[in-house]
Amino acid sequence: MKNWTAVQHQHLLELPALLEHLPLLIKDLGFCFYAYTFICPTQRDNKTNYPAGWLNHCEKHGHTPHEPIDAHCRSSSLPLLWTAQTFRSAPEHWEIAQACGLRHGWTQPLHDRSSRSSLSIVRPHVSVSIQELYEKAALVMWLGELLHRASIHFFSQPSNHQAPDSPVCIA
Repeated sequence: MKNWTAVQHQHLLELPALLEHLPLLIKDLGFCFYAYTFICPTQRDNKTNYPAGWLNHCEKHGHTPHEPIDAHCRSSSLPLLWTAQTFRSAPEHWEIAQACGLRHGWTQPLHDRSSRSSLSIVRPHVSVSIQELYEKAALVMWLGELLHRASIHFFSQPSNHQAPDSPVCIA
């Protein structure tokens, strides 16, 4: 992203283009996996490249508002590191995430008056140090905010309203 032109950056203001480039942007941050969730009164959208094993688990067990990451995202805008302590109320969730390679990362929640979203970035190896969190937090917040604003704009267009997806795990 360092050598991108203004035109390329402008293109990222459109949700489809931004989602298309998201894997590269996440890789540039040093992570392999991501999940972006947008929720507003009329829409729920989730884009992810999480492993199939995790997605199957989420599909089988559904979404519960008591999951630690979802609970945090509903009540805070602070980043949440993925640790065993974070998942202490749902250890089986943590065990399955670990088995699927979702071991180290964090979730950045975003809120406004009528919608919320979250961006999770995760990798299988190398824990996230506090130093790395501080170094990359601004970029992750910027990317999350960019996704959030692009989602608001995209879903405000009548032609882009889609039926809400079936329940998914936000983590």
